[in-house]
Amino acid sequence: MTAEHSDASAATEDGQVARPPGPTPSRLAIDATGLMFWPPGEGLAGIPRVESFLVNAALADPDPSVEVVAFRSGRFRPLAAYEQDHVAAGDISVHRVKRWPGRHMALSQAFETVRQQPWERGTDRHLAKTVTNGREGIAYQATRLLIRAYRLYRRARAWAWSGLRGYAPAPLAETEPGLVLISHHILTHEDRSAVSGTAGKLAFLCHDIIPQLRPDLLGTSGGEGRYGSYLEQLERSGAPAFCASNEVGATLTDHMREAGIATPVVYRFPMPSILHANASRAGTTSRIESGEPFVLYCSTIEVRKNHILLARVWQQAREEGVKLPRLICAGRWGWMIEPLRAYLKAHPELLQSVTFTGLVSDEQLIRYYRSATFGVFPSHIEGWGYGASECLDFGVPVIVSTAPSLIEASGGMMPAIDSNDQAGWYAAIRRMAEDHDWRSSLVERIARQHRPTPPSASWAAIKAGLQASVSRASNA
Repeated sequence: MTAEHSDASAATEDGQVARPPGPTPSRLAIDATGLMFWPPGEGLAGIPRVESFLVNAALADPDPSVEVVAFRSGRFRPLAAYEQDHVAAGDISVHRVKRWPGRHMALSQAFETVRQQPWERGTDRHLAKTVTNGREGIAYQATRLLIRAYRLYRRARAWAWSGLRGYAPAPLAETEPGLVLISHHILTHEDRSAVSGTAGKLAFLCHDIIPQLRPDLLGTSGGEGRYGSYLEQLERSGAPAFCASNEVGATLTDHMREAGIATPVVYRFPMPSILHANASRAGTTSRIESGEPFVLYCSTIEVRKNHILLARVWQQAREEGVKLPRLICAGRWGWMIEPLRAYLKAHPELLQSVTFTGLVSDEQLIRYYRSATFGVFPSHIEGWGYGASECLDFGVPVIVSTAPSLIEASGGMMPAIDSNDQAGWYAAIRRMAEDHDWRSSLVERIARQHRPTPPSASWAAIKAGLQASVSRASNA
């Protein structure tokens, strides 16, 4: 681990103004801030899964112009050793691996950082964690107090020299940053400086613009409310967007045009088949038969995902004496689900044929995909729809809603029904369950027309887009 450097200037004992050199900025940086807030060891899904792929692709890339950073104390900074350990899911390139130097050396480096930047606020907590290698407890608290005391001492000493020699602390100077592909966390949290302090030097993954299109499906989250404001601010600064679906890119362009903002620069990248890649490494992609046929819906349980439509379909089947395969809903419970809970409470017998698993491990999810009879994805609106494309990765036919991104994610090969058409979904689910020939024809179509996307191909596309953005900026 190396000590952090600041652009702050401070008067020293010999009356000179100290301007410690900052690290040479990377041309390309992937932001890991969102992953730093994710509990270690907890399964990843959706946006966090994609961001984990990006961070780990960057960590494994031997190209020294690629860096992984986190937003701390008003700047994007390279990860400390304990932060790399927190986010790493594979090998880290030797070009950027950081080893914890031990408590004594880490404390010495923390003191040196404070000596060079006594005016920097908000770094004491991070420096204390570098000394304890991310561990919290009595040692961490004591270290933080010690660093804080030393900072106060250095400030007092610098002010004393400033008064005696007629010097004052110089204002902060901004380091020229590289182009940073920011995490979703930056777009939904309160620190506006994260999107304004380095205007024109940021890029972002645009998973969707659902907060602007369907705010009624997102509740009253302050973070989602900030999303639209930050998005427009980024686009006004010229930040390029990276979209997994053509639909999201087109929708983003239309939205910005309506807001009076110039047409954004949009890069399309193929969504990586992360789960299938994990299964391939483990040799667990082949089909396995389950003891009981079942239908799979892999998604967070929230109002937008429309689980209540499936509950009504399975209840209708029960009332008509039709036996459908068990429905397995894999995913964590989310928000605005009171109507679904009320429906399940009013029809308790549904739980005999519908299972809510909660969050599952990748290993369990792979087993579900390998043995599912078919999948369903009736979401009202999507940016991509990972559960749909993952079904295809494992050769499982899936019924999707007519949301354009879902049709795109399933290659236009699968049956699509309007998300509000209960009768249409009931008929399609019955046919998929009962018509073996039709289901087999869809399986054959997947085998002929679909190939999982290697994560390396997705990383190459994103990296190429970032490099193109850097070239465009330097030639402007």
